[in-house]
Amino acid sequence: MPAASPTPRENDPQELNRFKQSIDLVDYATRRHGYDVKKAGPRGHWHQLEKDGEMLIVSRKGDHQVYLNPGDDRDSGSIIDFVKTRENQTLGQVRQTLRQYLGEPEQGMQAATSPPLPPSTAYAPRPSEPAEVETEAERRARLVAAVIGTHAALTDRSYLHHRHLSDETIDSPAFQGRVFTSQQGNFRNTAFPLYNEHGIATVEQRNDDYKHLLQLPKTGVWVSHPTEGKDTPVQRLVVSESPVDAMSYHQLHHRGAEGQPNTLYVATSGTVTERQVELIQKLIDKQEPKEVVLANDNDAAGRRFNINYLNELQAPRRAREVADGQVAYDEAPRPVEWHATAAGKYHTALRVEFHHATRAEGTEHLTQLTAQVQQLRPSADEAVALEVQRATRQQTVVRLVVPNADSHALEELARTLHAQRETQRGQLERLPHEPGRQPENFIRTEYAISKDFNRDLELLSQGLNREQAAQQARADELAKEQQRQERARQQQEQRQQAQQREAGREQEASSPEAQRREAEQQRQVATMAVAAAGGDPALQRAVQLTVTEPTPADEATPSQAQQMRELLRKAGAQVELRAEADPTSGQLRSELDVRYQPHATPGGLRQLSQTLDALDKSPLVTLREDAAEQAERRQLAALPPGQSVTKTAIVRIDEPEPRAGAPGRAEAVAEQLREGGLNTGSLRSATDPTTHQRHSEIEVSYRLDQPNLARASAALDDVARQPGVQLHEHSGDRAERHRLAPSGINTNGLAERTAGPER
Repeated sequence: MPAASPTPRENDPQELNRFKQSIDLVDYATRRHGYDVKKAGPRGHWHQLEKDGEMLIVSRKGDHQVYLNPGDDRDSGSIIDFVKTRENQTLGQVRQTLRQYLGEPEQGMQAATSPPLPPSTAYAPRPSEPAEVETEAERRARLVAAVIGTHAALTDRSYLHHRHLSDETIDSPAFQGRVFTSQQGNFRNTAFPLYNEHGIATVEQRNDDYKHLLQLPKTGVWVSHPTEGKDTPVQRLVVSESPVDAMSYHQLHHRGAEGQPNTLYVATSGTVTERQVELIQKLIDKQEPKEVVLANDNDAAGRRFNINYLNELQAPRRAREVADGQVAYDEAPRPVEWHATAAGKYHTALRVEFHHATRAEGTEHLTQLTAQVQQLRPSADEAVALEVQRATRQQTVVRLVVPNADSHALEELARTLHAQRETQRGQLERLPHEPGRQPENFIRTEYAISKDFNRDLELLSQGLNREQAAQQARADELAKEQQRQERARQQQEQRQQAQQREAGREQEASSPEAQRREAEQQRQVATMAVAAAGGDPALQRAVQLTVTEPTPADEATPSQAQQMRELLRKAGAQVELRAEADPTSGQLRSELDVRYQPHATPGGLRQLSQTLDALDKSPLVTLREDAAEQAERRQLAALPPGQSVTKTAIVRIDEPEPRAGAPGRAEAVAEQLREGGLNTGSLRSATDPTTHQRHSEIEVSYRLDQPNLARASAALDDVARQPGVQLHEHSGDRAERHRLAPSGINTNGLAERTAGPER
């Protein structure tokens, strides 16, 4: 018999629930959309993600994760909402996307090449019983074995061929045993293991439109064998962002070329971690190459990597034995250091730090740096912004910012600083235990014609010469810039529309009816403000700010922390300030304990929330705040004037069937709730013909700022105590209601008797 046709799933609600439960929202956001995890709560209960200045809070809600954008109250929900919003898809398209993400067949068709991610339980904390605890090494072995098996081999070259890599390159001695096929059921990908001193640390899987790194710490690098075979002396080490770029570089510049140095390739699989820099340096120490080539992408991010490598990597270090057979390395002195980072979406920042013995030396360094920056400015489309962040007797810190298009200027400056530092190191060559300067041009950069070496390989494989490839690369960049400008235009239109909506709301708020509602709200706020001022800690939220700054020149000059305290007080918060000066470093460390009442802050929560967010962006400030309270603060601050938080609950009544035409207890309960000031939905009832019992349900709602909240809360509690009545209300909502409208009721006992399952 022919196989039955698959059942359509487009309207299956259970599938949506399964997506929510099976897909790690944090992993999806970081892998598919480039978000970075900035903060995380204990045991991963919440995460703060950031990308291009946008922040998301991801937390758990029952059996799945949800997210909240504090800057846009319309941008929140589950993985379904996340994909709909960011990938501009219909619900049907979202289903197809997430099926493919999980590696599931699409309506009976063969699944896409992306394998299913490990279930969310694979990343959850293990049970605490000693017999069931899984060590980090065991977890790594389990995840790696699930990807490449116990007998790894390269059995499928289709992805590598699609990236224009030839069999001659793939079969090179350099890449033998360094590229594998990941086989999970019917799904195949190309796997690149990342190694450290202990073996495989994690595995990157690649395929067309698919990239995934195992959820293990990125404490390893992908490393080839020497091009002349294992255990041959290495003359050159090439560092790139991806293994495919390393193999492309080899095919373009090494394959078939005579006289090429014996080369070792290293790749970081994206953003470089401190541990990866340490491993690359250890490879340099062990292999002792004559040169290091930085072959990262030809864009602002690649230049930032190269700038930082220039500061961090050095010629092979001399090793010496210390106690217990351990080995230590002689580190070269660093009188000047630098580090490049992204400054928003379209700019690059360079932090330069000078170490010196006197203030006069620091002033001299700053003068010299300023002159060097002036020389760079003609080559940049815009002026290089320079800011002195710290100037003490022993340290001078400067921050420079340029548009990404001019990041080459910062790279040129870093090379100048590197040359100056090497000159200073050269003066130490005659000392017996001091490492000296690097060989000249020991570290050099080499950029692709286009964005990266794999794109170069693609263009040249099409028969283009280098000049034509360069023209195509410029066309690619132009198209990319046009797309960026179009996105910026759309964002500007969205901002203008939002401003128009805000203006309309303000106009509506000035109407007599809106003013009456605002007056009622202010009376309620004043009542709750008295409770907050009375010292009730349950009504307050806490934020702590740590401020590190240079000590003011004299006592008459207020510190930055003191100015911040006044700003927060004016915004309606209670602030306590503690400060301590460090006479050695000349730094002043202050701690501000900030407390506020989310529903009764004088001047409105919006001003206080904006002040806290602005201070959090200051390089002087470290802000600590509970993630749930931060999300609540931003959500309340984003509410339009006159709008409050609405809570809902379900009241269920079981009673004998009333006489025909006569009202029952359910009607009486509904009337009691309405008289108590609650909004009630329609009464829904059903009678069991066997037992003649009537089961009724009423949905009720209330606002946390309504003037009669105490009466409404008392009505809910009174109803819940009646026989045959059950109040189904989230425990958090119930606690918030009792805090804001205390009624003298024993809420603990009430919860035990009446609280149904949380919704």
